[in-house]
Amino acid sequence: MEECSSSTKRAAGPEDEFTRLVLSDDNLYRKQVFFSYNFINSFGKLTSYHLKKFVIKILLKISTGWRPKRRRVNLKCEIFSQIVKQFKVEGYYVVYTIDIMKEFHYEQVLKVWDILPLEEIQKLFVRLDTIFNSYTEDFINRCKVKCLDGNLEVPMSWPISHDIVRYKNINNAIFDSDSGGCEVDHRSYVENSKVNESFSLMKFYSLSAGIVNHLLSDQEGKELDLPFEVNDQEREIILFPKSSFILGRSGTGKTTVLTMKLHRKIEQYRIASNGLSSEERGMSLSNSADVSQYVGEFKENMLHQLFVTVNPKLCFAVKQHLSPLKSFASGGQFYADKSSYDMDDIDEMAQFHDIPDTFVGIHCDKYPLVITFHKFLMMLDGSVGNSYFERFHCVRGFPQVKRSTRSVSLQTFIRTKEVNHDRFCFFYCINEKLTKCLDPSRVFVEIMSHIKVGLQGEVSREDYVSLSDRWVSTLSAQERNAIYDVFKDYEKMKTKHCEFDLADLVMNLHFRLNNENLQGEKMDFVYVDEVQDLTTTQISLFRYICKNVDEGFVFSGDTAQTIAKGVDFRFEDVRSLFYNEFVMKSKKFRFPRREKGLLSDIFILSQNFRTHSGVLKLAQSVIDLLSHFFPQSFDVLPPETSFVNGEPPIVIEPGSNENAIITVFGGSGNVETKMVGFGAEQVILVRDDSVKKEISNYIGHQALILTIVECKGLEFQDVLLFNFFGSSPLRTQWRVVYEFLKEKDLVHSSYLNSSPSFSQLRHSVLCSELKQLYVAITRTKQRLWISETSEELFKPMFDYWKRLGLIQLRKVDDSLAKAMPRASSPEEWKSQGIKLFWEKKYEIAITCFERAGEKMWKRWAKAAQLRAASDQLSGSNSIAARIRLREAAEMFHSIGKADSAAECFCDLNEHERAGALWLQCPSEKHK
Repeated sequence: MEECSSSTKRAAGPEDEFTRLVLSDDNLYRKQVFFSYNFINSFGKLTSYHLKKFVIKILLKISTGWRPKRRRVNLKCEIFSQIVKQFKVEGYYVVYTIDIMKEFHYEQVLKVWDILPLEEIQKLFVRLDTIFNSYTEDFINRCKVKCLDGNLEVPMSWPISHDIVRYKNINNAIFDSDSGGCEVDHRSYVENSKVNESFSLMKFYSLSAGIVNHLLSDQEGKELDLPFEVNDQEREIILFPKSSFILGRSGTGKTTVLTMKLHRKIEQYRIASNGLSSEERGMSLSNSADVSQYVGEFKENMLHQLFVTVNPKLCFAVKQHLSPLKSFASGGQFYADKSSYDMDDIDEMAQFHDIPDTFVGIHCDKYPLVITFHKFLMMLDGSVGNSYFERFHCVRGFPQVKRSTRSVSLQTFIRTKEVNHDRFCFFYCINEKLTKCLDPSRVFVEIMSHIKVGLQGEVSREDYVSLSDRWVSTLSAQERNAIYDVFKDYEKMKTKHCEFDLADLVMNLHFRLNNENLQGEKMDFVYVDEVQDLTTTQISLFRYICKNVDEGFVFSGDTAQTIAKGVDFRFEDVRSLFYNEFVMKSKKFRFPRREKGLLSDIFILSQNFRTHSGVLKLAQSVIDLLSHFFPQSFDVLPPETSFVNGEPPIVIEPGSNENAIITVFGGSGNVETKMVGFGAEQVILVRDDSVKKEISNYIGHQALILTIVECKGLEFQDVLLFNFFGSSPLRTQWRVVYEFLKEKDLVHSSYLNSSPSFSQLRHSVLCSELKQLYVAITRTKQRLWISETSEELFKPMFDYWKRLGLIQLRKVDDSLAKAMPRASSPEEWKSQGIKLFWEKKYEIAITCFERAGEKMWKRWAKAAQLRAASDQLSGSNSIAARIRLREAAEMFHSIGKADSAAECFCDLNEHERAGALWLQCPSEKHK
């Protein structure tokens, strides 16, 4: 049933109507007018305050249902002129369209795309036509429907049961081009359509009185950080009232959904507690006054929300996003402060210096609490019984072991004595007899994820080895026995060196929490991002901090990262864990059979916002192979989609037996060439350090070079994947891929004559190789080149991709070599260096700072690199470790990083010098 909103608003009249329009409560389209990021930029460039105010006045009048008289513009492409509108304001044209938004029902809304001079309108209209061509006829027809109330045009709405479909085919939804004319030359499509410039991925923001005031304020050069409008699927998840599980790969908007959901809870709480002014209601996500029951339960107290992620950089980004929202709620500004010095706070210790290591006595202005999982563990440790760290004899004399803020000495102990992945691989996994046939990284994962997972202690050897009988296992009984031997040696060495790992702390916390009460505030809502980085035992800890099992938990994960890290993690296991450990053990639920319906299905996000379809299809082909050969080793999702088409990845065919690297970069790294070289957003990916060194000798600093292991978690505009198959330990065993091709009728049966029969145990390395290949492919946002030195070893995968039409073959020549590099400015090199710095990729960060001419940042990265090397050597070579630590301390001091220098001198037991340096630091960091 179609509904037409009624109007009580009169047509615009007197001069003071601008104030009336801004403050009015009953505009029909209020919260239904949205403006794009491009509009914000163009609006900010208008020099006249009068013109800005007049533009806003017209938009506000349109929001009441008033429509300007049509002034035709002589444009060649007006296929969808009935839903594309424009009005003229002093030589500029404001372009807006009619769209449909789904929330509690479907409703017509207005989208304001840009304000441009006449000569630029043609280009905009053509790109809009391209987008609308991807919409279904039914969707377009509903956008065209008009409903009049007198002289005013009011929005149409339809019940949710109508199930209005926007796109004809999401896999081929949008061919977004930046072409200036109607005849789009698809040969130049790739150069003209960047993912970050795509209209289909454009962010839109809700028009409100508060936002109007900020648009009209003088904020030149500052970035507007608003809560942008989400798509229908994201909105459904945000509005879902129960505990939920969100699954999706990198770039699908999981963190956005979590932060929007958290922010919406704050809005609901404020509405229930104090009510909102009309201005504040303008920034609300929901049109409805609906407020869930939880608000009533906590109305007299403060709303306690907790956001946890493993990655300090992601934690910092979430805090940055939430900060302007909190500021605006307190009467401040929406503008984000992106100044570079704030980047110092990405360091985990500095980032949480004002949050105690306990849940007792946290100040109300610290909520919502956004912390790393490591900080969460420290806060739990300080909130129940005696600290875990009191067991270490070298810690007992430290002050503040039991207090809310750890002493610097204790913080240093925790930092230097925790055995993480890198420390294990470098220092502990040294028994060649035990590890010569095993990947140290895989051994560490097995120990942390499958051996040290029992709440009462480790899994027995018998139980662990029996896991090899599971058909999903890629490890034999012999390999599991060897891993268990490494584990036993590891535990002895760890005890000898007075060290610990997170599994030790987690098991201790479970023991204490089962026997003692947790002190401090309990959380009303908990959001766990990147949950795939946690073991099931670690995830179980969250049930102690929040009793709101029905509504209070949201877990978000990235199955692509479970592939990337080689972890046997499935999201369905988290859902099962939640039911068994959270729901069943909750005192609130006394009748388990009745409560099974409480758990939602897993929400799956499959629309990728960071890369284009050409890359996604190649990545999906690798997932298909993993699903075929190693089923149930990870969560199988629907294929990712993108609203942006891009060119297929390029396979570079070498010429005259020459390495493609030499052709592209032109000779030795010691020889000056005229090549521009790769830019800051371009990278060469290689298998290991030996290949990395070889390539570096060829090209010097003409490009960033990373191993596949180093690049995990990073993304670049362009990637050159070099000799992945030629350096693969599988060698000719890649021919097993032909078995899959034959089953899919992609190759003649004759290919099977020389291909091996697949065996999970014999070809277990294939699983790891495919995972690495997936990681390498998905590091790129725009362009991917694949260069191989061995045609024979690459041929099986080349045939596979070629038959699916996923790649294009190009000979390496001057034209390709000139098209590949993209020069970067010093600012871009600095920005990339800072990103790599906080990812602890110090060596390559130093290269970036050299290209940027940033001497201070280069020395900072070098000092951090020396300190990291010292930590790594501390257990095996204390003399070398101290030498590097002293170098780091002096270098930190020379660039004014007194805090870091003091920590180093403290580690060297030079407390007097450390104390003098700390006197130069802000006192709040060292209370």
